[in-house]
Order: sequence, then structure tokens, then C-alpha cells
Amino acid sequence: MLALAAGCLLLAGTTIRLGVRDSIPATAMVYYATPWPVLAAMLALLGGGLRLRNRSGWSAPVATAGLVVLVAWTIAAHATHGNLGPQTNTISCLTWNTDHGQAGWNRLAETIRSEAADLVCLVEAGPAEPEHETFWQSAFPEYASGGLGSGMLVLVKNGTVRQTRSGSLDGNARYRQFDVNCRGQDLVLVVVDVKSTPWISRQASLQQIAELVTATPDRPVLVTGDFNTPTDSAWFDGWRPALENAWEQAGDGFRPTWPVPLPLLDLDQCWGNRHVVFLHCQATSSSRSDHRLLLTRFTINRP
Repeated sequence: MLALAAGCLLLAGTTIRLGVRDSIPATAMVYYATPWPVLAAMLALLGGGLRLRNRSGWSAPVATAGLVVLVAWTIAAHATHGNLGPQTNTISCLTWNTDHGQAGWNRLAETIRSEAADLVCLVEAGPAEPEHETFWQSAFPEYASGGLGSGMLVLVKNGTVRQTRSGSLDGNARYRQFDVNCRGQDLVLVVVDVKSTPWISRQASLQQIAELVTATPDRPVLVTGDFNTPTDSAWFDGWRPALENAWEQAGDGFRPTWPVPLPLLDLDQCWGNRHVVFLHCQATSSSRSDHRLLLTRFTINRP
């Protein structure tokens, strides 16, 4: 019975992943629940079930297919084409979902400080309460703060930050938009946090985020945060080529960011318009959150 259920899920997941993906609500939940490593596990389970049930000659080929899928996904999820390039006039950005401070705010601040990023963009960074604002300001006195709002926080070293817009996107995502000056360079920064509810369509939310970017075509725009949507989603097709994904342009290492300790999905992302040139993008693990940190380095082409 378990093997039969695995077989049905395998067939549905593979068909959806290679076809409509999450473009219709009825398939979205299956799509999000069956990344390639899960499908590989389903193949292995199906192969084991065939072996135990009737010693079928198909058991070994099916299990081998699962191994091939897992290896192929692992290879595809790695990249080494990141180019650090010259360090002059580059900006580094740390993006991290801090899991509501479950590991302790002091420990999280210690991890963030160890990366020494110019921009720090946090999601699930705590409530907008005076004592929590004071904590972040005292933990990073050398950074300008955009203040807490909707659980998101932006810190800027060697520069200034000012919120210009914020709000809800289709009721399924929140965003905050900032004018940032960092190392003497101006850019628009949009930080997003999309709900993780798997049966809610991301279509409207992601379209509205893209519209925020296209509204300022003559300025450098960086969009980052926890999208709770993998980049192979159908709803990111409309972002390209107007927006480029940092890891696709300059990825280095293993791409998925969630869940720690066995990440399967690249939910934490960084995107830029044509004025942003990505030089390096890497995810690093930490036991202090269920998300990996995303570290990006880029330059700005002046309009």
C-alpha cells in the first residue's frame, strides 16, 4: 500500500513538475511538496516496495532511477561560475530569515556580524517594539537602520537608508521598499516576505513585486527576501529577462536554502534589474535558523 501511494505521488509530482508546475492552484501544493529529491525518494521507496512485495525484476531499475535523479539534482543544484572580480566599488548583501529569533537574538547578531556585509536584510527579525529596535541598534551601532516593520529589518553600513513604501501584496506577502545609499552609491532596495501557505497562489504577489521594480526602470533595484517560492516556479517566468537572479548569474556552491539541515528548496533569493551586476552569490549554513544565509556581492551600473 505504501509503495502504491509512493507510485501515485511520484507520477503526479513528475507530471506536474515537468508540465504546468504551480501555474494553477490545483497543482501548486503537489508541486511545492515534490521537489526532485522527494521524487527520488519516492522512486527508491517504490523500488523497495516492488522488491518486498513480489521480488519484481523492476525493483532494481526503479531504485537506480531514483539514485540517478538524486545525483542529477545535486549536480544541477551546485555551481562554480561565481566571479568575485575586483573588489573596488562592490556592495555585499546578507539576506537571512532569522526564524523569529528561535536561536536567541544575541547568537543571531553574532552570526550576522561575522559576515561583515554592507547590507543586511532580515526577515522574521522580530516585532516592531521599542526594546527590540534598541537591541538591533546596540548590536550594530555602525549601521544605519531602516527600523523594524512587518518583521523585516534593513541595516546599511557606510551609508543611509530610508523607507519609501511598504504594504501587503494580495494579502499573501509583505514588502518594504527603501532608498539606500551605500558606499556612495544609490539603489532601491525591496525586501519581501511571502507567506509559506502551499495552497495559496503566488501569482498575484509575485506579479506585484515585479511591478514595483518596473516602476523604477532608470534606477538600480535590488529585490531580496524569503519568497517561499522556488525559482523554477511558473510565476518567476515573467520576471526574466527584465530581472536577473543572483545565483543564476554568479552562483557558487549549493543553491537550496531551506530547510536546514537538509535544504531542498531555494526560497531565499536576490534579484536585480539591468543596473545591478552580480559578481558572487553563495548560501552558507547556520544551525541558528531553519534557513541558510544568502550572501551576494554586486556592482551598480550607473544609469
